[in-house]
Amino acid sequence: MRPDKGTVLVDGLDVFSNVIEVRRRIGFMPEEPVIYESLKIEEFLDFIFSAYGVKPDKERVMEVLEVLGLVEHLGKLIGDLSHGNKRKAMLASLMLRDPSVLILDEVFSGLDPGIARVVRMWIREMAKRGAGVLVSTHILPIAEAIADRVLIIHRGSIVAEGKPEELKELFGSEELEDVFLEVTGYDRSVEEVVKALYMEDVE
Repeated sequence: MRPDKGTVLVDGLDVFSNVIEVRRRIGFMPEEPVIYESLKIEEFLDFIFSAYGVKPDKERVMEVLEVLGLVEHLGKLIGDLSHGNKRKAMLASLMLRDPSVLILDEVFSGLDPGIARVVRMWIREMAKRGAGVLVSTHILPIAEAIADRVLIIHRGSIVAEGKPEELKELFGSEELEDVFLEVTGYDRSVEEVVKALYMEDVE
């Protein structure tokens, strides 16, 4: 969709007059895997590398696959993999492409704690190297752990913005989740309803 007005720049490039080059620089991870299920993992990666014009070292490819626990699944069709392993295959393609902008939607969904930790480290390292990283998540502890800056969106509008520590101090909260509940108008009376549903009568 073209905007009604204004411009969008990625690494100084206008996204509409430099479509192909901008796409090369962006890595996108949707919440639901969009992936060629008739390909094997290694075929999928070769296709991505060819499409984006990158040639990662074979040793590095194997290292990333090992870190993500995908080596044992080489030779399998992606369609036969679990939801979590499909997401890992997409992650492998992003990690090996090394884009300058990452857009990650619920990136931790379906990942076990070990792989989730690896992804958190990867995000932090990419940010340290100067990449722009946008993570969309409903898991507030994760946002608090990895984000330099947080935007809380409610009903399509930004209702709070700032560093996690700044937001917690501003709202007098110990956790970012409490800030979210405050700015989105969470009705705590529902908690009493839930408790009442499961309370045992004490005679």
